[in-house]
Amino acid sequence: MSDEVRTDTEQLHKLGAVFEKHADDLARQLTAFRRRADATALRDGFGDEEAARSHRELYEQAERALGQLRERLAEVGGGIRRTAASTQAVEDELDTMIRSAG
Repeated sequence: MSDEVRTDTEQLHKLGAVFEKHADDLARQLTAFRRRADATALRDGFGDEEAARSHRELYEQAERALGQLRERLAEVGGGIRRTAASTQAVEDELDTMIRSAG
């Protein structure tokens, strides 16, 4: 069994892009969510400010959580893509060193 480990940097790059795409999709959905469920709409839907208060608090918590999730998806995607790029650079450098030694 070989001790060699190979990384498919192209697949890592694609995986990073998928995370970033989902972050972008979530950002668009969050914008739509904000438009549909703003504080005024909640108040109007429940008749008065007091009746809407608990729902507004839930809305604000959900909005923050979705925003944090979007940021984390983007961070993970960017990190994966940076890892893929640095791994590819190291592999290219190693290939060059091996070829020049031979």
